[in-house]
Formats: sequence, C-alpha cells, structure tokens
Amino acid sequence: MLESISWLAAASVLSGVVSAGFIWYLWPYRNRLGGRFFIATIGCEALWALSYGVALLVFDPALREVFEIPIWVAINFIGVFFLAFALEYTGRRKLLRSKTMAAVVGLQILHTLVVVTNSLHHVAWSGYRIEPTFGAATVVYAHQPWLFVNAAGFILMIAVGSFLLADTVFSYGPLYRSQAAAIAVSPVFPGLPFLLWLAEIGASPPVNLTPLVFPVHLAFDMYAFFSREMFDLVPAARRTADRAAIENLGSPVVIVDSGHRIIELNEEAARLVDATATAALGRPVSEYLPDVDPAGGKQTYSRRIDGRKRIYAVTTAPLTDASETRVGDTIVFQDITDERQREQRLAVLNRVLRHNLRNDLNVVQGYLEIAAERIDDPELDRMIRTASRNTAGVVALGEKARQIEGAMQADTGDTGPVALLPLVESLRDELRASHPNGTVDVEIPSDTAVRARRSLLEIVLENVLENALEHGDSTTPTATVRLLDPGATEDVLTVEIRDDGPGIPEHELAVLDDTEETALEHGSGLGLWIVKWGVDALGGSVAFDVSEVGTSVRIDLPKAGAVFEASEVPGASEVHGASGASEASDAPEASDAPEPDHE
Repeated sequence: MLESISWLAAASVLSGVVSAGFIWYLWPYRNRLGGRFFIATIGCEALWALSYGVALLVFDPALREVFEIPIWVAINFIGVFFLAFALEYTGRRKLLRSKTMAAVVGLQILHTLVVVTNSLHHVAWSGYRIEPTFGAATVVYAHQPWLFVNAAGFILMIAVGSFLLADTVFSYGPLYRSQAAAIAVSPVFPGLPFLLWLAEIGASPPVNLTPLVFPVHLAFDMYAFFSREMFDLVPAARRTADRAAIENLGSPVVIVDSGHRIIELNEEAARLVDATATAALGRPVSEYLPDVDPAGGKQTYSRRIDGRKRIYAVTTAPLTDASETRVGDTIVFQDITDERQREQRLAVLNRVLRHNLRNDLNVVQGYLEIAAERIDDPELDRMIRTASRNTAGVVALGEKARQIEGAMQADTGDTGPVALLPLVESLRDELRASHPNGTVDVEIPSDTAVRARRSLLEIVLENVLENALEHGDSTTPTATVRLLDPGATEDVLTVEIRDDGPGIPEHELAVLDDTEETALEHGSGLGLWIVKWGVDALGGSVAFDVSEVGTSVRIDLPKAGAVFEASEVPGASEVHGASGASEASDAPEASDAPEPDHE
C-alpha cells in the first residue's frame, strides 16, 4: 500500500515541484510581455499538483474535502492567467482592461466562492466520499451542473488562449512560429485526462490524472523558453509594429475583404471617409469611396476635406493568404495636393520663361544686332554688343532649363545598354564648332557600355565637357575623358572627365551638397544642377575633385551587364542629333523658337 500511495502522491508532488522549479527560471522574465501571467499560470499548475499530491495522503473525509478548495482555486484561475498571457503575448494587451475580461475574472471569483462554500449548499458537488485507488485517498462525488459550468469556463479560456497563439503561428511567419506552436499545443496533454475525469470515463472510481501529466505540458513550455527565446521574440512586438505601421503612416489606409467590405482602416482613412472606424467596419467601401476601385491599381481621387479640395494618388495591392488566394485588397491614399499645385506653378513659370520671355528676348537680340550695325559711335557700339551678348546668355539659360526638364522626366524614357565611346566622340565633334581652340581626348575602350537612358546620358556628358572647355585653359582648353579601373565593383563603371582650368568655385559645389541655393550662396548657372539631377535619375553618382591643375569629375554609372561590340549596342551608330544635346548652344534653333505673343 505504501508503494501505491507513494507512486500516486509522489508523482503529483514531483509534478508540482517541477512546476515550481520552472517558475524559478521564469522569474527574471516577469516584467516581459506575458511574463507575469505565464508565471501565474505555471504557479496555478504547481498549486494544483502539490495540493492533489498531499490530498492523496489524507484519508479523513472532512479534511480531504478541504484540499479540494486549493485544487479548484487553481483550476478556476489557471484559465484566466493563460488567457491573459495569450492576450498580452500576442499584442492584445488592451483587452485585459476590457469589461469582458473583468466579467471573466468576476465569474471565476464566483465559481471559487461556490467551491469554498460547497459544504453549505452542495451546488458544485454532492455525495463526497473516499474510495481508495491503488492505496491512495481518491474520492468520488456527484458532479452537479454548476461544476460542469465551472469546468466549461476553464476549458473555454484555455481554448481561446490556444487559438490566439495558434493564430500567431499562421499570421506572423517563422520568427515566432516554434514557440507559439509549442505553447498552443501544450494544454492538450493535461486537458485530455481532465475531460475524461469530468465525464467519469475510465477506471472506477475515476482518477483525475491531470496533475501527473503536467510535466509533459511543461516540456513544451520549456522548449519554447529555453530553445526558442520565448520572451525575447514576442509576437506582440510584430502585431504592435503592424498596427503602428498603419496608424503612423500619415496616409489614409483602407483594407477590404474579397467582397470589398471594409475590415480595417486607420484614423486618417476615417477622416477621409468622414466616418468613425466603428461605423465603417463591415460596410461596402463603395458607400464611402464610390470612385475608387479596390482592385484598380493606381488611381487618382479627390475630395473636399475641411473646406479644401485634396487630391490623392491611390495605390491598391492584393492581399493573399498562404495558398496565394486573394482574400482582399489594401488601398493606400497619398496626398499629392501640394505636389500637384507645385507642378502647376512650375509649369506656368516654365512656360512664361521659356516661351513668352524667350520670344521677347529674341526680338530684343535681333534689334540690338541691327542697332549695332547702324551705329558709328564706338562706345555706344560696345554697350549694345554687351547687351546683345547678355541677352544671348539669358536665351541660352532658357535652353538649359529645357534640359533640366528633360532630366526631371527621365523616368519617361527607355533604359538600355548605351555604347560609351561613340556617344562621347559625337559630343566631341559637335563641341568643336563652339570651341575651335579646345581639345577633347577620349580614352575609352570601344566595347564599353553602360545601362542608361541615352538622351539623358548625352545631356549629362555634354554639360560636363562644355564646362571643361569653357572654363579650361584660356588659350587651348583640354578635356580628357577616360574609363577608370572599377576595382572590386563589377556592376558600376566610372567615367572621369578632367580639365586643365582653375577649377569649379568651392561655393558652387557646396550648393550641390546642400541641395538648395541661398541669396548669398548660389551657382552661376544651371549646368552643375543638370549634371547632378541627370546622374541621380540614371541611378549613378557624381563626385568633383578640384585641384590647382584643374577639375576632375567622376561619374559612376550602372554597367550594361555584358560586354558589347560597339556595333551591337542599340544606338551605337546613331548620330548625336536625336538626343537634343545640341540644345545647349548659345542660340536656339529657329524651328524651336515660338512666335512672339503666342500665349
């Protein structure tokens, strides 16, 4: 008999000791998300197992029934703590302070009071008596309906907590999968013997073996804790990050299901649709955004908010599950009102400067040239010719502005392999006309190709070469174009253009680094800006090295991805005229000059 008593009681006590020992390891993590509730859950298991183990040694009926109280206290609150742990661990902490959770706790307190006072009313059980099994003080009593309600609440809370953890397995990928799955599955092992005991299935009298199975349950918990960094990789961080990413985006975000019903929206979206998030949930998106197609890709949407018309760029993206089945769509609204207004203003200014003003300056320039031919006064002739040159400079500046517009619209062109040598040679030949005393030396292998938009690359290289010849040596300016050794970089080619002039002023380069000009610090022209914006649009980078012997401009460009013979590269045999790079000359083409007062 002693061996039988020792076997049942010792196994239960040992299970409680293991649980208490695990709490010792968990204690330093009590302030982590879910830590305190997880420790409380294991504490209830320890209380249950230890109380049951000691109770198996007590054969006095009255005293034996007293030990049922701590057992049922542990049963009542193990579900509460496990549910609270699952809520906090998976990022649903705010539900812990909800009225529903308060009602759950209140109900479990009521169940506990019923158990404590059961000897007075026998609502939980009746007919309590000891019927030894294997020499242990096992008991038999009639399960009253309240006991089933009590147990059902405990089982339901465990099930809900396990479901929340299982949802993490499928929702958040492999990062949290192992530990969440282990904790979600672990309640199954003690849950099965508890259900068998509650239904009085098995040996007669039925023995509640639940505490004896706790070590199996704890093995899964220990795996999650010791091997999977249970409290270091917490799903709550991912869930909070997902939510914060939507709320803190600053742009309206609406998520719809496959039936185009709103299932999620942030505060900005609620403001956009002029409805509370609660009212909009579950409603068709067409009720609030009738002109938006959830599966329509990129769109534009306008709406008056706070008395001002706002324009949004709408981007939609499908939501798919693990089987790649489309389950909904995400709709993101980006406010482009200010951008549209800025584009409109720039378009107006650009039209005025490039069209109206240039027409008038062309007329002025023509009359100045006529006047210079008819005036005999040398001093007056000098002033008129100076005015004519300055006027031509302003016209040329308008042409630079057109090149900038081309650089800013680089995305509208096709990108492909461009042979570098014929492009540079064609630029060299055209620059000879405007700089007859200048020399451009080219040291580029014939099979060199870069991946770029040809016309934009042409604009960039032309401006660098033109600057080198204009600001080089005063008598015989020389520019050298060569390909530098890429070194360890296999995806980038570096082109260097070196001149022999005094160098670009430091304040003009500083303006490029600061990305804006001020009244006291600005560039003398637009050429450097064209180079910077153009190279940026090509996906490359540009660096300037100024020394006493000249300026070196290094341009990194994406490699074409293969070595081409010049004849094999598209556009290699084309003449320079197609790109429009000659538009940087001092005088505009006659065919491009608009009629005066056209607008």
